Parts: sequence; C-alpha cells; structure tokens
Amino acid sequence: MKIFFTFLAISFLSASSYAQDTTNAEEKIKKVIEGETLAFANADLVAWSGYFVHKPYLRWSVSATMFFDGWDALYNGAKAFLESQSGRKDASGLHQITRNDWNIHISGNTAWVKFVQVSDTEPTPTQQFRVLENNNGKWEIAMLVALH
Repeated sequence: MKIFFTFLAISFLSASSYAQDTTNAEEKIKKVIEGETLAFANADLVAWSGYFVHKPYLRWSVSATMFFDGWDALYNGAKAFLESQSGRKDASGLHQITRNDWNIHISGNTAWVKFVQVSDTEPTPTQQFRVLENNNGKWEIAMLVALH
C-alpha cells in the first residue's frame, strides 16, 4: 500500500511539473509572437530578426503573392521596407492588436500555434499560424502564415 501511495505522489508531482512547464512555454511562445509584431511595427530590423530561425527552411506568407522561402529571402524582402520606416514608433494599428482563440500544441522542441488576430487597421479577423522551434531555450519562428 505504501508503494502505491508513493507511486501516486510521484505521478501527481510529475503531472503538475509537466503542466507548469507547458504553461511557461506557452507564455514564452505568446511573447515571441507579440514581440515579433511589435518589432515590425517599430521598424526595428535587428529586434525583428531575432524572433526567427535563420535557416533556409523558414517560411513566411501573408497572401498568395506575398511570401518568402528561407531566412535570406525574408530578411532581404523585409530589410528595405523596415529601413524605410526606421524611427517610426506610431504604428498604432500594429500596437493595438487583439489575439484570441489561442491553440498551442508543443511537442519536444517544436510548437504549432493558431490564433485569431484583429487590429485597428485591419478589423477583419485573420487566422494566424506559426510553427516555432526551441533552440537552446529560445523559441523562434520557423513558419508564419496569415490568412485574410
């Protein structure tokens, strides 16, 4: 009987620890998504770049005609735009974003994320999807898709 209660206690503590780890990881993932959007809104190329994996398998797509395959393509595509917006801190639409209906699934060092996003500048809800990797304790975006 003593062994049974010991087993139950260990099982409970393991389950509690896993739930806390998952909640902590979900909050970190949300902060990455929020931080990436804010860095883009602030036209901060250096900060924005820090939210992505810098690999050829990175994918970024916001429409059928606006997409990038690989980090180099995304960086070069975003660089000119963000540099032309440098110093801008008034992108109120991107600062006034509401995200809801979060669905986060974590498996090892990979996370799949789905949420709905609405902003002042784009009041029609968009379905947002992200795939993130945990590289040395840091969550980074490997795929970003926005369906309008």
